[in-house]
Amino acid sequence: MSRVLSLEKLQASLAVSGSGPRYWRSLDELAGREGFGELLREEFPRLAPLWEQSVDRRGVLKLMAAGLALAGLGACSRPAEEIVPYVNIPDGQTPGRARHYATSLFVNGHAHGVIAKTLEGRPVKLEGNPDHPATLGACDSWTQAALLGLYDPDRSRTPRFRDQVSTAGALLDALLPRRKHWDRTGGEGLAFVLGDRNSPSEQARLRALRARWPAARWFGHDADGRRQAMQGADQLFGRPLQPVYDLADADVIISLDADLLASEPGFLAHARHFAAGRRAGAAGAAMNRLYVAEATPTVTGAAADHRLAVAADGIDALARSLAQALGLEVPATGLLASSAGRAAGWIKAAATDLAAAQRPVIIAGAQQSPAVHALALAMNARLGALGRSLRLRVPDGLVTEPLQNLNKAIADQTVDSLILLDANPVYDAPGDLDFSETFRTVPFRLHWGPYVDETARLCHWHVPATHDLESWGDARAHDGSVGLIQPLIEPMYQGRTALQMLALLDTGQEREARGLLSDYWRDTAALSGGFDAAWQRWLTAGVVAEARPDFVSARPLADWAERLPEPTPDRDGLLLQFRLHPTVFDGRHANNGWLQELPAPITKQTWGNAVQIAPATAARLELADGDVVRLSLGERALESPVLIVPGHPPDALSLTLGHGRTAAGRVGNGVGVNAARLRRAAAPWFTGAAAIRRTGAAEPLALTQNHHLMEGRELIRSADVATYRQDPGFAQEPPPDKSLYPEPSPRARSALPQWGMSIDLNTCIGCNACVTACQAENNIPVVGADEVARGHEMHWIRIDRYYEGEPDAPRMAFQPVPCMHCENAPCEYVCPVEATQHSSDGLNEMVYNRCVGTRYCSQNCPYKVRRFNWFDYSNQAALATPAAANNPDVTVRSRGVMEKCTYCVQRIRSAEIEADISDLPLADGDVVTACQQTCPTQAIHFGDVADPDSAVSRAKAQPRDYGLLTHLNTRPRTTYLAGLRNPAPTLANGDDDGHSQDDSESPA
Repeated sequence: MSRVLSLEKLQASLAVSGSGPRYWRSLDELAGREGFGELLREEFPRLAPLWEQSVDRRGVLKLMAAGLALAGLGACSRPAEEIVPYVNIPDGQTPGRARHYATSLFVNGHAHGVIAKTLEGRPVKLEGNPDHPATLGACDSWTQAALLGLYDPDRSRTPRFRDQVSTAGALLDALLPRRKHWDRTGGEGLAFVLGDRNSPSEQARLRALRARWPAARWFGHDADGRRQAMQGADQLFGRPLQPVYDLADADVIISLDADLLASEPGFLAHARHFAAGRRAGAAGAAMNRLYVAEATPTVTGAAADHRLAVAADGIDALARSLAQALGLEVPATGLLASSAGRAAGWIKAAATDLAAAQRPVIIAGAQQSPAVHALALAMNARLGALGRSLRLRVPDGLVTEPLQNLNKAIADQTVDSLILLDANPVYDAPGDLDFSETFRTVPFRLHWGPYVDETARLCHWHVPATHDLESWGDARAHDGSVGLIQPLIEPMYQGRTALQMLALLDTGQEREARGLLSDYWRDTAALSGGFDAAWQRWLTAGVVAEARPDFVSARPLADWAERLPEPTPDRDGLLLQFRLHPTVFDGRHANNGWLQELPAPITKQTWGNAVQIAPATAARLELADGDVVRLSLGERALESPVLIVPGHPPDALSLTLGHGRTAAGRVGNGVGVNAARLRRAAAPWFTGAAAIRRTGAAEPLALTQNHHLMEGRELIRSADVATYRQDPGFAQEPPPDKSLYPEPSPRARSALPQWGMSIDLNTCIGCNACVTACQAENNIPVVGADEVARGHEMHWIRIDRYYEGEPDAPRMAFQPVPCMHCENAPCEYVCPVEATQHSSDGLNEMVYNRCVGTRYCSQNCPYKVRRFNWFDYSNQAALATPAAANNPDVTVRSRGVMEKCTYCVQRIRSAEIEADISDLPLADGDVVTACQQTCPTQAIHFGDVADPDSAVSRAKAQPRDYGLLTHLNTRPRTTYLAGLRNPAPTLANGDDDGHSQDDSESPA
């Protein structure tokens, strides 16, 4: 049977889909490939030869007896643990009672405010700080996983000299003569490489060093391309400025290759404000409208009302055409043939909506060229968005040179001392620089960072960096607001904060971190009252209220359009696009097992990367998922498996950065391929003339999407806004037949609260934050790539991704699926030891010490949300979560035990205890599940469904409410609100991007 997909077969399958939308999860399912359904229905396909062996009656009895004994043994055994009691309990510490602190973390270079939960002096959970403007109480997967990073046993522990353990004193001795030399020469021959950290106090220290050593050179090594946004502002306004976007009340949003809901600076705030506009539309007000043109399918593109797949080098032409449609005189260029037809309708509709909008905004992606950023800013100025949905501020950091200038300086032997601060260019510098070879020739190399990574291994000296959760410092958010960083735990190793490292370089002495930070703010902050009171207020709130961002006004230069580069001619061949990975980013998170095992939102790939190609390209090249190809760019090449991605531009290939590490640690080493080897310094994000050829080999991909079939059932439901206005109950279905047995409602069952959940598919963006929050809260283990490939992933929430429409331009949607906590739970009837049962407050409970691992409950669950511990995942040598990172309120499960979503029962019981102590009834909102608390879009409601005034009851009372598989009479406590779209009127006839609908409404 051929593994290569046939486009004709896919189109034929869609043609016979009947009336209404047809959703599909994968190309294999859409094609109805022979054997695909049988493969998924086989629970153990790799063990089939074992079942084919003949077994006599005696053998059957032996197996039954042994199986029963082993199941009981596996369920009852527990790993030995040591318990060390307090000798002297710290003041204010009550064992078992959590304490919470406000702090900030660097998330890919920018500050995210968090509330950290600590128990007995160790952090165990991170949540968003509702007072911080960058998070607004929400959280993301990177922040949640920072907790695991704190306890990472592979973190650097001591200073090192020539890869041997050393001391801080030896480092000071080595620096002393060099500092004297730099003082004499003004820093001649000295160079710094700075990572992307945005901290006011650190920047003050860096400016002091620049003033002290004026001849030193400074180089920036940012991962997300933010330099290009400032260069675009320089082209338009005549000076580099940092754009700050505000989506609050934005009615028309245009994204030019910007993943603004999941990775661009400020993505949590953007997601919150975007969801508010969708929620308003569902409530009867006008709904916002999102247009997205993107080079690789993203979370933002999936949320779009109109998505256009365009190769990255075609975004420039698209932006010029849109600018012309808005009345700007800019030199134009033709659109690439592969996207020209659909782009015309997209541009026309977008321009019409922008002209009529009250609060429009256009956002260019960080990886796009300065010209695209200049065009986006010019269009915003034309539409009156400056000062409203777009503000400008002066960049905070030092003006730095690009990394290729450093490469040349080293080759010219003008650099003899190199200090790298939180940067790893040996791993991720563009391949054409051959940086690692040049780097070795510098006579003195000093590295400060959290790991002995690829760069640190080639340095003479390495100084370990403290983790944000054990540091004193400050951090600036995308909008310029500042939050303090305070330690939640004593530094576990001999690390230094960034302030301590900079002070050591400046003074040659060790300084206390807290004093360095407080001294800076004491000298800097303009306070009307005393500093000590303000300091305590900042630490309590997590935000420095007095450090307000300074926004500036600017007007486009008269000749800005003439300063745009000439349009590039149409290319021949395939475009190679480099993208930041949605979980490990640029590789800094590669050693984090939670993030490696987190499925990428669109591809659902874990543990690695792959060359992403369009279905049409795969059919033309006769490629199937997992086929290994040789990808070449000039003289450089690498081999990687292929992954077919619906909605990908057909004339481009995408490869994510962040994998292929060799010095990440025991988790991240050897996972995936290093895409940086093919990058060019002059064009780091996309470049043409890529060649691809089959090698004949194949590699299995650890994908999670195809582990379950839809079986033709309507699990996800959505409609356009106009349809919803005409038929509010479009998502409803007839109730199941009445049972012969009495089925009391939740209100009649008990006087206790009756817990339930509602998930709004209209605002869910599939960002995976809830998945990581659940993993951190409930001690869910990491199982590894091989186990994921077998379908043994352990996440209690899975987020199903659905497609609708043609494979080359489908609409995408997401549906989180936790345990449904059914009133008539099929799992409860079949458990022979009553390990799964129903509580009086409506929870479908798991009694772990009863479970003997028959897995009958999983087989009888129609939602497939139960997870089985096939092995002792919690104690795997390489992938085990450190014990300190586990939530002590939740049992760590062992081999042979079934587990699933519990509605965070530990939080329910804790709230009940607090209410009992206070002699007050539980109020709506007293219990917040981990997934609900972290959700950036507030798509999840949880509470007492027996209380008609609770938020969850109000959500379930909406006409969009529906349950999964309710025809089975399972009566799930978790239900959904159907999704809504708001397509443009001018695209109603289908001459567009493939996302058309029959009706729509104005966003304004």
